[in-house]
Amino acid sequence: MAFLILVLSKLSKSYTETLTVGVNYINLPEDKVLTIENQPELNITVSTFGFNLFGSYFYDKTVPIDLKNDAYINNDTYIWIANRAMSDIKSQFGNNFEIVSVQPDTLSFPFGTLSVKKVPIKLNSNVTFASGYDTLYGMVLVPDSIKVIGSDTEIKTVDYIETSELRLLDIKENINATIKLILPEEGNTLKLSQENIEVTAEVQKFTEGTLEIPVVINNLPSDIQINYFPKMIKVSYEVSLNHYKSIKPTDFKIECDYLEIESSNKTYFTPKFIRLPENVKRVKMKQDKIEYIITE
Repeated sequence: MAFLILVLSKLSKSYTETLTVGVNYINLPEDKVLTIENQPELNITVSTFGFNLFGSYFYDKTVPIDLKNDAYINNDTYIWIANRAMSDIKSQFGNNFEIVSVQPDTLSFPFGTLSVKKVPIKLNSNVTFASGYDTLYGMVLVPDSIKVIGSDTEIKTVDYIETSELRLLDIKENINATIKLILPEEGNTLKLSQENIEVTAEVQKFTEGTLEIPVVINNLPSDIQINYFPKMIKVSYEVSLNHYKSIKPTDFKIECDYLEIESSNKTYFTPKFIRLPENVKRVKMKQDKIEYIITE
């Protein structure tokens, strides 16, 4: 009982104490962004009864930084003055607290004008497919680009936005995942038009196909005749089982350009694909040179 009386006696006394509080910003124009690196704090010395002081330790107090009414602009910097904001500070603590001092009494908040820049999204993926499985068209990002919003100085250094890692192993089925976008580490005030994107891929069973494709000589002068060999090149490719039977030799076109040897005096042509079907991948020629002789 005596201890309780002692405690009540102490809590009923008046004390002067310095409290460290955070700040929150209000009335920042929509086209402006603060570019401060560290969140400031205020040391506010108050005088009040012990009851009030004891209660203040059980909840967080923050002081509003009114950038419209309690600050002025100097060279792209808001200068906040505690004396201007004293009524806001007092109302935040309540009538039972007397504000003795606020330190620092001035805070500086550099700001920039907001800009918008559209940049591509770079997928960070670690995806492996089960044996014989693959995706024909690769990973599809929706969307494949993103709007970056921030100050001019920060936004000009951003060329792309990377995703968090998409890690999938031994995949046999279609991919449909939602992954998070990662802000650059140096972009303290940057914002994105959305935080996540969708990644999809159509996964199919693949097999290898081979075909013999005729070689066409292009730009051959009318007064020159040549004999070349081979006249057919074996081509290998990978194709999904669904499309295997639809692939035909006419879907491919291989050409050699006579202008190549005319300008370089080479003794062989270099065959090149001029046309490929859309639904094949990893296409390879079994021959990379076409020998020739001029017959007339």
